[in-house]
Amino acid sequence: MKKLFPGLNIKVFLAFAAIYIIWGTTYLAIRFGLESMQPFIMAAMRYIIAGGLLLLFCSVKGEVVFKKTAINNMLLGAFMLTLGQAVLIWAEKYVSSGLTAVFSATLPIWYIIIDNKHWKGYFSSKLTLVSILLGVVGIIILFYRPSVNATEHHDAAMEIVASLVVIASCCFWAVGSLYYKYRLAKGSLYANVGWQLLGGAIACLLISSATGEWIKFSFGAVTLTSWLAVLYLAIAGSIIAFIALYWLLAKRPAALVGTYAYINPVIAVILGYLIYAEMITVIQLFGMLIILIAAYLANRVKFEVAEE
Repeated sequence: MKKLFPGLNIKVFLAFAAIYIIWGTTYLAIRFGLESMQPFIMAAMRYIIAGGLLLLFCSVKGEVVFKKTAINNMLLGAFMLTLGQAVLIWAEKYVSSGLTAVFSATLPIWYIIIDNKHWKGYFSSKLTLVSILLGVVGIIILFYRPSVNATEHHDAAMEIVASLVVIASCCFWAVGSLYYKYRLAKGSLYANVGWQLLGGAIACLLISSATGEWIKFSFGAVTLTSWLAVLYLAIAGSIIAFIALYWLLAKRPAALVGTYAYINPVIAVILGYLIYAEMITVIQLFGMLIILIAAYLANRVKFEVAEE
C-alpha cells in the first residue's frame, strides 16, 4: 500500500480505520445481538469478555493488576459504562441503529457543556454557541419526525423516551470521561479500563436481575448471530478500537482523531439502511446533517482551546 500511496503510515491508516469502521458498525452489531438476547445481559457479557481479556493481557505483561485504584475504577465503570453505554443497547429496542448513532454524535457538545475547567476558552469562541444551537435544532427535527424502525412493536412514546435516554447517555459518558481524566488517570490504561469494564458488567447484571431479564433469558435460545455480535462488540468495539483511539491521540491532533464522532453515524445510517432496511426520511437526513455539523464545530472549538 505504501507503493500506491507514498508517505502513507500504515499503522495510522489502520488505527483510523478501526475507530471509523468498527465503532460505526457497533450500532448494527447491537441490533443483531438484540435478536435473541436481552439488552443488559448482552452488555454484561460484552464487558466481562472485554474486561477479562484486558486484565489477562496486563497479567501476562507482568503488571500488578490488583491495586487500590481497582475499586475506584470499578465504581466509575458501573456509572459510565452502564448509564453512558449499556443504556444505548436498551434504547435500540425502540430507536433505529442509525438514529442512535446520530444522537450519540452530540457527545462533543456535551464535553463542552460539562468541562467547566475550560469554559472560559470554549465560550470565548462564537462556534461554541453555534454548535450547541445547531445540536438542539437537529435533535428537535428528529423528534418532530421520529422513525418507525424499532426492533420491538412500534410505540411512539417509548421511542421518544429511548431517544432521550441516548442523548442523556452522552452526558453521562462525558461526565465519566472527564472524571477519569482529572481524577483517576493514573497507572496502566489497560488495567484501569479492564476494571471499569468489570464494574460495568456487575452493574448490568444487577439491573438485568432487577428488571427480570434473566426470567426471559435462555442460553439455548441465543442464536449464533447474537453470540458473534457480542464477541464483536467485546473484542473489536471495546478493545481494538479503544486501543487504536488512545494510540492515535498520542500520534495525531485530537481534533483529527475526534472526527470519528461524525464519521461513525454516517457508517451506521448507511449500514442500517442497506442491511436492516431501516428507512430514512428527507427530514431525518436534514436533522442528521445538522447534528453532524454541530459535532464538527464543537470538535473544532475543543481543538482550538487545547492549542492555546
